[in-house]
Amino acid sequence: MPKAKRVVMFVAADVETAAVAADAVACAAMRLGAAWDVRASANPVNPKALEQVKVKTVVAVDLPQPTLPRWTGRVEHMSMTDLEAEVNKLFARLLGGSDAEPPPQPVPPPPAPPKKVHTVKLSRETAGRRGKGVTVISELPLNEDQLKELATQLKNKCGTGGTAKDGRIEIQGDHRDKIAEELTRLGYKVKRAGG
Repeated sequence: MPKAKRVVMFVAADVETAAVAADAVACAAMRLGAAWDVRASANPVNPKALEQVKVKTVVAVDLPQPTLPRWTGRVEHMSMTDLEAEVNKLFARLLGGSDAEPPPQPVPPPPAPPKKVHTVKLSRETAGRRGKGVTVISELPLNEDQLKELATQLKNKCGTGGTAKDGRIEIQGDHRDKIAEELTRLGYKVKRAGG
């Protein structure tokens, strides 16, 4: 069953202006596949003419308020200046959208200040290890998983074994220079402690 046509009456001070607006909307409706029947009339409009063709919407073209005795239907307004934009706005309103300006986008927050460079302590320990030394990295601001991941990275860099426990990383052997270089590259400030 074919869709019922929407009847829209364009009203202006003269019928020629109303007809130009009606033609512009009819062309746009045809491009969009909208079932619209557009009519044009000079102001004032004969109320019987509106009833006979079952007009649902009256569009006042360059009129503050059209003279519509006993009209209870929808009244829209449009201007002949920048006709294409006005037609688009009218379609948006009649099809349930909005021709209002989009709300301003929220201003993004300013970038966060650079993170404070965290200082880590790098030392060498031999006590209780039967003379075998380890390089110790402590005061790291990491959780256990991150600590283990960093330990793996440092062990691979040094080509040796090691462990991560109790908030510290221990790498077998004296690799303070390599580890200091790697930690600096990762964004830490390194403070050497001990001998």
